[in-house]
Amino acid sequence: MQDSASQPGFLFHDYETFGTSPSLDRPSQFAAIRTDEDLNIVGEPEVFYCRIADDYLPQPQAVMVTGITPQEANARGDNEAAFARRVHDLFTVPKTCIVGYNNVRFDDEVTRNIFYRNFYDPYAWSWQHDNSRWDLLDVMRACYALRPEGI
Repeated sequence: MQDSASQPGFLFHDYETFGTSPSLDRPSQFAAIRTDEDLNIVGEPEVFYCRIADDYLPQPQAVMVTGITPQEANARGDNEAAFARRVHDLFTVPKTCIVGYNNVRFDDEVTRNIFYRNFYDPYAWSWQHDNSRWDLLDVMRACYALRPEGI
């Protein structure tokens, strides 16, 4: 029998950030939950915060939308290098399909930027070790286009 780390599965994730630009703004929070192929939850949910760099000012509108204040992120969070390492460790489990909502246009770009800034390959997580990625936003759009009364 294989251990659960080598079993194919999904990692559903989302970022909260201190702005709307994946390349210029910084993450405030990351959350993820891993499931097996049958969508049974495997392990505990992950929720962790990222401290703000001293040379960065968050956008007030983003703080209002997410409800995560700079003080909360600084009190509860890790520095960006430790934050990136934790995300990287979750994303590089073999045979994982990394799933999000609007992740192709936003969350994956946030990931690439924090990995680049912290000396991880910004692309390898999405294809090495039989990994892949999937954006549910386009699935929802297709469902609505093909059967609007069902969504």
